[in-house]
Amino acid sequence: MKLVYNNPFKLFFILFLCIIDNAYPQSNLLINESLNGSFSQGKMEGSVNKFFTQDTYYLRSNFNVKILRLFNIKRDEGYIISFSDSTVTKINHKKKRFAIYTFNEFLEESKNNPQGGPPQEDKEEDDESNSDEEDVTINISKEIEILNDFKTRKAEIIMNDEEESGLFIWFSETTLKSQTELIINKKLKEMFNGSIPPNLGMNAMDIPYDEYDINTNALTIKFEAVSENGTFTYNLLGYLEQNLLPEIFKISEKYKKVKKL
Repeated sequence: MKLVYNNPFKLFFILFLCIIDNAYPQSNLLINESLNGSFSQGKMEGSVNKFFTQDTYYLRSNFNVKILRLFNIKRDEGYIISFSDSTVTKINHKKKRFAIYTFNEFLEESKNNPQGGPPQEDKEEDDESNSDEEDVTINISKEIEILNDFKTRKAEIIMNDEEESGLFIWFSETTLKSQTELIINKKLKEMFNGSIPPNLGMNAMDIPYDEYDINTNALTIKFEAVSENGTFTYNLLGYLEQNLLPEIFKISEKYKKVKKL
C-alpha cells in the first residue's frame, strides 16, 4: 500500500467530509472540523460537526462553494442516525425541514440517489496509472509541533511527476482513535455493506501509518494538498469528550416534518 495519490487535488472530493477519531472509550464525543479549498475555477469553505454516543451518530455540515463567479452553492445539512430504533433523520437546516426514514428506506434512497461523493472514475484507467512508479520523497519529522492545541508531528510527501505536488499531514500519537466513534463507524459499514455514503461524513483517507512506524491509531490533525491546480486544507479544530448534545444538532420546533428530502 502506497501513501501516494496521482493527483492530491482530487482529495477535495474524497475529503469532503473526513473521518477523525480519538481515545475516549465509550464516551460521548464531539468533533469540529474545517475545510478550505482554492482552485483555478473557484473556492470552497466549510465546517463539519459530529457528535457520537454509543448508539447514535449526529452530523451537521455547512459548505459554501463558489465557481467562476457563476455559481454560489450553500448547503447546511444534518443527519441523525439512531441504531436504537433503526431510523435516519435527514435535516435541511436551510429550508428548515426534516424527514425520518427507516434504515431500509434510507438505504434504498442512497442507492438510487447518491449524494456528496466524488465523481466515478474508470477503474481500469486508475489501476493502470497507479502501476507506474513515481518519484516520491517522504519525510517524517521527529520534532513535536503544537497545532490546534494538539501535539503533532509532520509528514511530507512530495511527488515529482508531470507536475510537482505535495501532501502535508500533521498527526498526533498522543491523541488516538476513539472507541466510541470506531463502534459507530463499524455499525455504519455493516449497515451499508462496507461503503458508507460520502454525505454521512465518515469517509477516511487511508493513510498507512504502520508502514512508517507511526501508531496505526494516530489522529490526523491537519491535512494539506498542494498542486499547480490549487490547494485543499483540512483542520481538526476540536476533539473532546462531551456528555450533553450541543444545540446545533437538535431539530428546532420551527422545522417542518416532511415525507422526503
